[in-house]
Amino acid sequence: MWNWLKRDKSAQDPADERALALEGELQRLRLELQERERSLAQLQAELERQRGGAGARLAESVQAQVMALLGDVAAPAAQLLTQAHLHEQGRPLQAGDVLAVARRLLRALEDHGLTVEGQVGQIVPFDPDHHEPLRAEVSPRPGQDVVVRFVGLAHQGQLLRRAGVEAVEG
Repeated sequence: MWNWLKRDKSAQDPADERALALEGELQRLRLELQERERSLAQLQAELERQRGGAGARLAESVQAQVMALLGDVAAPAAQLLTQAHLHEQGRPLQAGDVLAVARRLLRALEDHGLTVEGQVGQIVPFDPDHHEPLRAEVSPRPGQDVVVRFVGLAHQGQLLRRAGVEAVEG
């Protein structure tokens, strides 16, 4: 009988060893999972910091571009305001002086990406995506010749203002 108990106990040993091995493996996997969760949390926090940093860098870049634009248009804008004040006081102004300041202002805007679409007096085929009839009662057909009365304006390929056009007479 003693042998039977001894044999039975030895028969349980491999099962006990297997259970202990599985418990050890389970504990190791739990620790590994916890470590991966900590690592994931750190990576997510780092991603959020980077996103915040990218947003801040983008805001700084936009601010710098706006400041550069405003710096370039500040002098001609100040001159236009001075000319307007002089005109309101009845002082004589030369049209050429006002136009020279306006051209400087436009050049500064063009240096920052503003593009002029068409030329005043130019005859072009009507394109409803780029042209706007000046008279509502006359709507040219696409491809019909029209004359540009007001230029269009675009920035980085995006149309800001369609050109004002009239149908060519005759």
